[in-house]
Amino acid sequence: MKKIFTSVAIVCSLFAGSTAFAQGTKNAGQDAATNEGDLIFDIGVGFGSGYYSQNSYNNNGSTSSNGGIPTFSVSLQKAFWEDITIGGELAFNSYHEESTHYNGNGSKASYNKYNQSNTFILGKGEYHFNRLIGLDPKFDLYAGAIVGLRISGAKSEFTDYNGNGSNNSKNNYTGFETGAFGGFRYYFASSMAVYAEVGWAINPVRAGLAWKF
Repeated sequence: MKKIFTSVAIVCSLFAGSTAFAQGTKNAGQDAATNEGDLIFDIGVGFGSGYYSQNSYNNNGSTSSNGGIPTFSVSLQKAFWEDITIGGELAFNSYHEESTHYNGNGSKASYNKYNQSNTFILGKGEYHFNRLIGLDPKFDLYAGAIVGLRISGAKSEFTDYNGNGSNNSKNNYTGFETGAFGGFRYYFASSMAVYAEVGWAINPVRAGLAWKF
């Protein structure tokens, strides 16, 4: 009986040890903000492209206004390997401007109007430095790049009130878009973070919210 009890105790000890080792190995692989298999979804706003300003009257005899919306974007990435995420991004922004020029007697001389919208369809990749430099998992320091297409549509209108007629035109453009950036996420909850990025990936500054699944 004593031998049986001893054998059971040894087996239980070995099982407990192997379980602790396996759990420790698993936890060691989960010691960074981004781990293999993670999905990261984010929504963001980019600044430095869309803007708005208005002047009611200036010295060269014209009124003008210009503005637009900043770049709104969504992206989804997956960590196919530890510390490396790859995915895609969709983004949109627009810009417009108007100006009216006057003759010396105060009558209208000409009117200009321009509108442009841009849609971005991009591939995106990031490298996450946490494991390399030993950051706490709630902090995510990363650098990345985008590559893809920019699809633009523009419309311009010109009217000459001095009798020279008017001219309206439309232009569409599709071009290659690339960029690089660096960023930082702060996970204030286990799977939700705020982030900020700088560089040139459509805009010089981008910020928003991110979710990790």
